[in-house]
Amino acid sequence: MLRTRAEKKLCRQVETILHLCSKVLNYRRDVLPQTVVQRLTTQQSDLKSTFAAWLRRENTETQLQTLYASLDGTLKKYGKGLYPLNFWNENAEILWVAAFLAITLRTFFIQPFRIPTNSMFPSFSGMQTQVYPNSIHPPHFLSKPFRWLLKGAENYYFRAPCDGSVTIPLFEQKDAMRYNSHVRYEIEYGREIGSLWLTFLLPKPYRVYIFYVHNEIVRIRVPFEFNDMEAVICKKFFPQAKSLGEVLKQQTVVYSNARGFLLETHRPVRQGDCFLHFDIFAGDMLFVDRMTYHFRQPKIGEAVVFKTEQIPAIGKEQYYIKRLVGKPGDVLEINQQGQLCLNEKEIGGSLAFRGNNRRLGLYPGYRAYGNLQLGQNLRVPEKYFYVLGDNSPFSYDSRYWGFVPQQAVVGKASFVLHPFSWRWGTAERDKANSNANASDYIFQ
Repeated sequence: MLRTRAEKKLCRQVETILHLCSKVLNYRRDVLPQTVVQRLTTQQSDLKSTFAAWLRRENTETQLQTLYASLDGTLKKYGKGLYPLNFWNENAEILWVAAFLAITLRTFFIQPFRIPTNSMFPSFSGMQTQVYPNSIHPPHFLSKPFRWLLKGAENYYFRAPCDGSVTIPLFEQKDAMRYNSHVRYEIEYGREIGSLWLTFLLPKPYRVYIFYVHNEIVRIRVPFEFNDMEAVICKKFFPQAKSLGEVLKQQTVVYSNARGFLLETHRPVRQGDCFLHFDIFAGDMLFVDRMTYHFRQPKIGEAVVFKTEQIPAIGKEQYYIKRLVGKPGDVLEINQQGQLCLNEKEIGGSLAFRGNNRRLGLYPGYRAYGNLQLGQNLRVPEKYFYVLGDNSPFSYDSRYWGFVPQQAVVGKASFVLHPFSWRWGTAERDKANSNANASDYIFQ
């Protein structure tokens, strides 16, 4: 039995070098001179037998160390990448296996997918926001990691740099259509980690909005996927208005040669006081089941994920998630009562269908737009699907860009992994949450 720490260390060293010697002989036997192969084999055999005798206390530690040093010298000369041991050759096999398993799982079995928009709300949530009164203090910095873990929440809190009124720069009309926003923003590439802004660490795009307090600039940097700044401005500065478009018809818009068009909020603030405080909640992270559809066709009512490059009206490669409402040969209709019908009957197969047709909980009901006008029959052609979002008023779906090729479907939504909200869990259970307050959810 080994008693001292030095003996235990020597034991580990001998066991490691014997293992690595076998590895060198197995992997490099065909490129090593026969004399070297013979020498390594002999040295390994001698060390192994001496090591066994040393463990039985039949010889001295000096003999073991001499043979260890001899084998160590030969391996250092001929090991070439396998010896001496370092991080890469020690973990290369583990890293390769892990990468292979990850790629295999993602390609054939299960794929993580972060939902960017709210077209499937309340079944699944995209990026959302919540605006707070100025009197609400920001969360303590120690609580921020836990808020992100539990809620997916990132807090934004801005103080006035001076006394004055808040004004908001606007795009010109031609640019507002191009950027799909009345509020002017710029795009920056970098990575925001806490209070640090790094441009060299896997940069990603951010939207940067500039607010003026009197003559001072306040920069508000948000994720590029967040496109609800207009909703935040409405909720904060114009709570009686339904949209910023309505605000622009009523409020004062001024022009400055230096700043362009500006929206006057008529909200005076004092230096150091909060003038804008809100949270951005990350969209749901869910697992996409890529395996099931290798064995069967998608079913009506399933939330399917598909690629968009084969849809001419979209073109570029993206992943969308919508609910399957029509298969080849099916006839769809939104009737006079605002109910979605499949083959002349009220559609079934998902709790979301019942929620929308009955206006239950947070389900807003279906809207007859685009190619699915009120009372119009629409037949799904062969080899195509028809899909709709659960949040019909805010969903860009088959009503606008048409049918989804069957081969474009990747898999079905299976499990909401993050955040740990009331939507967490399996994808096909009731997510309407009748106790939730619709006014708490801001998106457009």
